[in-house]
Amino acid sequence: MKAVLLVAVREIRQILATRGFWVMLLIVPVALAASIVASTLMAPQPTVAYTLVDASGRFDKRIQQRLEIEHQRDVLRALSSYVERWKLGGVAPGEPWAQPGAWMADGAVQRFVAEGGVAAAERRIAPHVPREAPPFKAPARDFVRIPPPHGASAGQGAAAFGAAVADPLKGDVETPEGKRPFALAVYIPKDFGTSPTAVVQMWTSGRYPAGLIEPIRAELTSALRLQALQAGGLSPLAAAQVETLVAPVRVAEPPAGKGRGPIVTKSFVPLALVYLLLITAITTGSMMLQGVVEERSNKLLESVLACVRPTQLMQGKLLGLGAVGLGIIAVWAGCAVAAAFSSNGFVADVLRPSIEAIEGPWIVLAMLFYFLAGYLVLAMLFLAIGSLSDSMQDAQSYLMPVLLLVMIPVMIMMQASLRSPDALITQILSWIPLYTPFAMLARLGTGVSLVEVIGTTIVLLAFVALELVLLGRLFQASLLSTGQPVSIGAFTRLLLQAPEK
Repeated sequence: MKAVLLVAVREIRQILATRGFWVMLLIVPVALAASIVASTLMAPQPTVAYTLVDASGRFDKRIQQRLEIEHQRDVLRALSSYVERWKLGGVAPGEPWAQPGAWMADGAVQRFVAEGGVAAAERRIAPHVPREAPPFKAPARDFVRIPPPHGASAGQGAAAFGAAVADPLKGDVETPEGKRPFALAVYIPKDFGTSPTAVVQMWTSGRYPAGLIEPIRAELTSALRLQALQAGGLSPLAAAQVETLVAPVRVAEPPAGKGRGPIVTKSFVPLALVYLLLITAITTGSMMLQGVVEERSNKLLESVLACVRPTQLMQGKLLGLGAVGLGIIAVWAGCAVAAAFSSNGFVADVLRPSIEAIEGPWIVLAMLFYFLAGYLVLAMLFLAIGSLSDSMQDAQSYLMPVLLLVMIPVMIMMQASLRSPDALITQILSWIPLYTPFAMLARLGTGVSLVEVIGTTIVLLAFVALELVLLGRLFQASLLSTGQPVSIGAFTRLLLQAPEK
């Protein structure tokens, strides 16, 4: 065992001495840091200002009610996600915030507000919130209304209004929440809704505030439709009921179950591990391959084999390579967790939900097992190529077909799994040991049965054990025949013959 550890330490030192290793190691931390800095510098203010003038006097109140409903809908969705995350739905099963997946129609939002909104809901769930749960934080308002700038009055018409808001739209304006970007100015003409030529005009700062423009447009459209229904003979009450009719929808998803139930994490972490597995295995495997070839070509191998047996050399190289791979993943994972929970912006918004969605140790163990098994399978392929090659030219002739054999099916599988997690090619590759780690990691993010997890684990363990036995025979026999070309027949005999004692 001491000899194996010495070889492993030597292998680790050789890899750490290469510049390529440090470049690869720092790619993820540097990319995360750059993304955090960019999102911090480029992120717009969370709240923007707008102004609205309704010369007709008929639509202002409706629009303000619509914008308030949209804000309260955002609050209700955030509260529903919080309740689902900390399993608080049983406190009040009939409340809108206790129904994950509900459509959050206007009626549910209005009921939520009428019952006291966030304050009332927090009072009900407070005694049941786990100690480790952070307090609920309602989303900030996206928009704040300000009075029209000087000279932008209703009576002077759209042209004068547009001229008056042109300069203020270029910068920030004072609001009750401090200085905020002036994003939108809206002018509703006096004859809007009565004249077919009347048009609502909007001026923006250059960025299209879709979250503000679309609700205003939708409410104006609803008002015109309601007016048309009433003109067609419906009573105001009947017309309002028709206009507000919405199909109630609730989306139900099966929880992670037992037996044949799906093991699933709503996270892109397993999918990201597929790409990281390819990158780390190919990069570190190439380093080890180059080291083995150099040892064979400059006759250092004879000196090494005088101190350790071929099987010990093989095991030490695999152990060292595995330690390097684990170190890379530990650094990358640590940087990702730090970026997710110690920063704000796009990176945190993407990483934090994905990490929080990993519930239960079984998901973590499954991801770790498939990653390590896949890393070991690919490392042994590189080691086998290195043991058969007397020069890098020989190694390249073996390496290219192997890389194509691995990468092409994996790339096809990834595209298929993004479109449909249960795609036939993904299910087939899950049971082919060379591709099992990639396919199962891709499927863990969307759902896979426990039976498949157990079955593919057994198949993969058996394949790794068989690969170790065959690699040991190949490694010992080929290293002792340095300089001799290896034919297909000789290669087969090397795999089948038992190693010398």
